[in-house]
Amino acid sequence: MQRPSFFISSTIYDFKDLRSALRYFLELQGCTVYASEFNDFPKSLDTDSYEACIQAIHKADYFILLIGHRIGGWYDQNKRISITQQEYREAYKLHKAGKLKILNFVRSEIWDLRDNFKELSHYLDNIEMEPGIRKEEVLKHSSKSVKDPRFIINFIK
Repeated sequence: MQRPSFFISSTIYDFKDLRSALRYFLELQGCTVYASEFNDFPKSLDTDSYEACIQAIHKADYFILLIGHRIGGWYDQNKRISITQQEYREAYKLHKAGKLKILNFVRSEIWDLRDNFKELSHYLDNIEMEPGIRKEEVLKHSSKSVKDPRFIINFIK
């Protein structure tokens, strides 16, 4: 019987403890885990790390997406597509073809941010703003916890 395999997708810096714990738990259950920060991640020498991640998704049975407050590296900076977004897009194609199951998790404070963002957007639609102040500029203003809230909210959508 083949061991189930999991690809963990997230920004690494803010999820390193959870990614490590998840890997440890899944491996204890007899699963194979693809997590790009570990030395055993499958990557040929002639492949960049982003493409290696996309290729590893095709080897997995499950795709675990963790969304937090960071964007991470850009897969295509001009189009504002992060590597995590691109991984999800690839996983979604495989999921639609019946080849992969997807598990999505969003940190609770980011989910709350999403709700607050909706309320703020609605509020800004219904007030008069001073000349020169644009709604889009207010909505993409960074905070202590999130550098680009509009990007994170759109990714959740």
